[in-house]
Amino acid sequence: MTRRLRRPRRPLLRSARFWVPAIIGMAVLAGIGAVVLGAQALAVRDDLEEARATVVELQAAATERNVAALPALSEALADSAGDAVEPTAQPLWRVGEWVPVLGENLRGVRLVAESIDGLSRNLVSPGVGLVSTFSLTRDPATGGFDIAPILEARDVLAASTRGVTRNLEELEGAATHLMIPQVADAVEEYTVTLQQVSNMLTQFHAGIVGAGELLGVDGPRTIVAAFLNNAETAALGGGPAAQSLMRVEAGRVEKLEQVTSGDFPQGIPLDVAIDPSAEALYNDILTRNINGAMSRPDFPTAGRILEAQWKRLRGLQIDGVISLDPIALSHILAVTGPVSVPTGEVLDSGNVVATVLNQAYFRYDGYTGEADDFFKEAATTVFDRLMSGDYDVWTMANALVSAAEAGSLMMWSADPETESLLDGTRLQGTLPGSNEGDTVLGTFFRDRSSSKIDFYLRTESVVTTNACDVENPSYTVETRLWFDIPQGVELPGYVDSQLYPFYRTEVFAYGPVGASVTEAAVLDPGTATETGPSVVDLERPAVKYIVDLVPGQTGVVRTTFQGVPGEYGPTTLRVTPLVHPTVVTLAETPCG
Repeated sequence: MTRRLRRPRRPLLRSARFWVPAIIGMAVLAGIGAVVLGAQALAVRDDLEEARATVVELQAAATERNVAALPALSEALADSAGDAVEPTAQPLWRVGEWVPVLGENLRGVRLVAESIDGLSRNLVSPGVGLVSTFSLTRDPATGGFDIAPILEARDVLAASTRGVTRNLEELEGAATHLMIPQVADAVEEYTVTLQQVSNMLTQFHAGIVGAGELLGVDGPRTIVAAFLNNAETAALGGGPAAQSLMRVEAGRVEKLEQVTSGDFPQGIPLDVAIDPSAEALYNDILTRNINGAMSRPDFPTAGRILEAQWKRLRGLQIDGVISLDPIALSHILAVTGPVSVPTGEVLDSGNVVATVLNQAYFRYDGYTGEADDFFKEAATTVFDRLMSGDYDVWTMANALVSAAEAGSLMMWSADPETESLLDGTRLQGTLPGSNEGDTVLGTFFRDRSSSKIDFYLRTESVVTTNACDVENPSYTVETRLWFDIPQGVELPGYVDSQLYPFYRTEVFAYGPVGASVTEAAVLDPGTATETGPSVVDLERPAVKYIVDLVPGQTGVVRTTFQGVPGEYGPTTLRVTPLVHPTVVTLAETPCG
């Protein structure tokens, strides 16, 4: 058996002589490091506060399209962000991140500094340069638009969106509960700011994607421009009374055909997959009648229906649909100035809605198609003016953003990848898939009188949120509707109801994602009001009311939704874009 020799044990005193100075030295170094890091942290804090304030100013300037203010703000952000991030890249700072308690605070500061610096270098600096030179110009030889600025803007926005998303994930994953209050507050405050920047980027990116599709920057596309008639309302605005078929490629736009709703087969349902809950709410009008395509508050549904309608009508496979209504046209005309229609009328931002949606039916015969032809000519004349590019680009961009926010401008792409780039934007024409950003409710309308009476429709909605039970809040939406027809006005038969001795309007109330209906009440039935069905549509509870009214009557319905445990953002109400916008009042139930 082999014996293992033991190494002689060193005296404790000798060991202590070695370690004690080392420990003292480490403590001294740690103290010096803490002092240095403390001084650096204070300097970084000041730079970050300055940088964050500049980000807020940049966001406001971008939203207001204040192009002149952007270069100076960009330079100021680059200076403060660069000064803030430099110390956080030093070895001493990175070592300090491993120290308990202190480390998480240093990491939080570094993440904010890196995020702001990345925002400055990857978005603000190239973005300001792009904004300063961006324009839409036509090539005199081909008549097409120069698409290079759109491609450049798309690349900048796509890269910036990826960077901001990555930074947000890091910040949201930071252990703020381990940080001192000052650092935790700064991280949380900047996270909110970055979320706002992310939302703004999403909207801008969607707008550039939409412009790119409309000009065929990625190759040839067949696009339908659908012009909606709000006088015969549907959830998304109105039926597509006039449509333009266009071929677009590399900035060139060729109009192939103009049609009206009367050119499509009526009463024959399409073979389009529709969710059973949507069929229960909206019945086969969705696919049987071209003007029913916009009935559901989901523009991708409308896009697929129009795609099938064109395939049946002309055997064509369309690549996308863009929709506008006369409300959007008024935004466009505010930038371009008046236009003349071939029939002699001069349309401007102040008269286009009334002229197209009401006065035309007093001048032209609706039964012979004269009124539809005028609607087609008016809508396409304004759209052609938009496509001319002869206006201030940034003023027009602001007008189109306003139209999209009002629900009067939407877009759908048959390509799933392109469609996904519109996710989370109003341009997509969808309801949000969660309640986290905003708790979005919906009140939508559909005319069932086969009329153009909704030029006179008036509506009000009062939304009351009861969040006393934080995890299970309730939401009550009370909607009132009536028709305000001036005395002495003799309505043309085409405007008046063609089916009933009253005006029939369907009201659709949508609750938060995952909620349930606890009340569906009729407070004032007018001539008669029918309730139901109540289903789950678009992952939300939805209730339908059928309200019959004659002039002088009011219909009032009330729906209450009960939420489920989860995160709920601020309450908002989406509504159908009407000639007379719905008056929305938001209220909170007091607790205790």
